[in-house]
Amino acid sequence: MSAAMSSRRRNPPAVAMVAVGAMVFMGCGVARYTGYANPPAPAPVAQQVSLHFDDMADGTVHILDVASGRVIDIIPEGKGAFLRSTMRVMATQRANDHMGRDKPFTLEALADSRLRLIDTATGQVLELEAFGPSNEAVFEKILTAAGDEK
Repeated sequence: MSAAMSSRRRNPPAVAMVAVGAMVFMGCGVARYTGYANPPAPAPVAQQVSLHFDDMADGTVHILDVASGRVIDIIPEGKGAFLRSTMRVMATQRANDHMGRDKPFTLEALADSRLRLIDTATGQVLELEAFGPSNEAVFEKILTAAGDEK
């Protein structure tokens, strides 16, 4: 009788594993049926600019359009906290990956009005809408300034 009882004690974990497996299987089916598993393709790029961000000795940050070689914006010392912190994080990633500063960043405006910043050295992509409209507007201003020069 003890053998029968011990086999019963082992079954509840097996039943639980089968139940969890069934729920995962059903969840995948629902995701596939509703289209959640296949997100829509990203919108096409409407505008893009390649940029370098240079920290200057006086504390300013110069934003250069790579194509023209011109400074399109200067962020004064103590200003532009979101831009500075964003670029610092991306520069740290480059340093951790032992990459130099040579490759530019690409700022893209998509046809659906979203902006994204791409580090061409690491492949990191930041969807700027995730940081809120006021922070996204910082990069929109840069894109506009780059477009005005052309």
